[in-house]
Amino acid sequence: MKRMSWIGVVTVVAMLLFGAQSTMAQTVLRFANFFPGPAGQSQLVDEFAEDVRRITNGRVVIEHYPGGTLLGAPDIYDGVVQGIAHLGLSNLGYTFGRFVETELLDLPLGFPNAWVANHVVQEYYDRYQPAEWNDTVVLAMHSSPVNVILTAERPVRRLEDMRGLTLRGTGYIAQFVEALGAVARPIAMPEAYDSVSRRVIDGLMIPYETVVTFRLGEVTNYITEAWPFGQVYTFYIVANKDAWNSLPADARDAINEYLRGEFREKLVKMWNDIDIVGWEYARDAGMEFITLSNDELARWQAYADQVIEQYIRDMVARGYSEQDLRERIAFVRERIRYWTEQQEALGVKSPTGPESVRL
Repeated sequence: MKRMSWIGVVTVVAMLLFGAQSTMAQTVLRFANFFPGPAGQSQLVDEFAEDVRRITNGRVVIEHYPGGTLLGAPDIYDGVVQGIAHLGLSNLGYTFGRFVETELLDLPLGFPNAWVANHVVQEYYDRYQPAEWNDTVVLAMHSSPVNVILTAERPVRRLEDMRGLTLRGTGYIAQFVEALGAVARPIAMPEAYDSVSRRVIDGLMIPYETVVTFRLGEVTNYITEAWPFGQVYTFYIVANKDAWNSLPADARDAINEYLRGEFREKLVKMWNDIDIVGWEYARDAGMEFITLSNDELARWQAYADQVIEQYIRDMVARGYSEQDLRERIAFVRERIRYWTEQQEALGVKSPTGPESVRL
């Protein structure tokens, strides 16, 4: 009996020790995100957390902080560098001027929709690997859908209608807004609803999906389809270098394989799907859709080209090669053509883009 008792004690102690070792081996990572919890972007982060836990057999656990509860949108990148968060999702417009090589993707380069843009922006990062990201580990580069113009009271039918408007826009989206004759305000998206409802701004240069994600469909009435200029907000997911490097090598390898494959396709699908939801909401809510004539599009395109040329001049003044910059823009446009053809071949539909892919 004594021998059996000792066996029982040893077994219990071993189980306790094993449990302690398992707890000690578990790494918890904080993920900062400014999108509201119910938003499609946040739901994908929750799915990402579940997938990481699964593929690492529970050794890596992600705590998700949506809605800016850990860090606000403009603070996410520095917060990850400093270790306040171990992972973060935000976009380039909140740190305008910091990621100048990658900000090329925010120019009005002709992205037709989220499905194409998300493939292209990741390819751009993979090809050029800008050193400006070296203080973090870039896990994914992705893209919003293509911008339209949402306004509350004044519809935009012609270039002249932009004059006197104040629209939300950041980075090169703001520069395009101002080139068109409006005033741009770099308001954080969580504040956009109140800003429109109180008429601090008249509207936004923003994708369809925001009429649902940030409830902007409740405070806007008109949509001008500016998608032919193909301008997007470029997003990133980054990791703190120390936190990432502290993970077991096999766990990092498993996560990297997941990021390069399954997760990239989930990002593409999520952004395209939520833009469809936004478009359907706007249609069903009776918002007025405004399509610019070909002559009007040509007038607007001249200003889009000015924004691109100004970017090149500014970058050359910083010491960058004009030839290299133009080659990068050509690369992006070539990949846009390629992925648009792929979208057509696969029969994937989007709210924006050529008729062959439109809903």
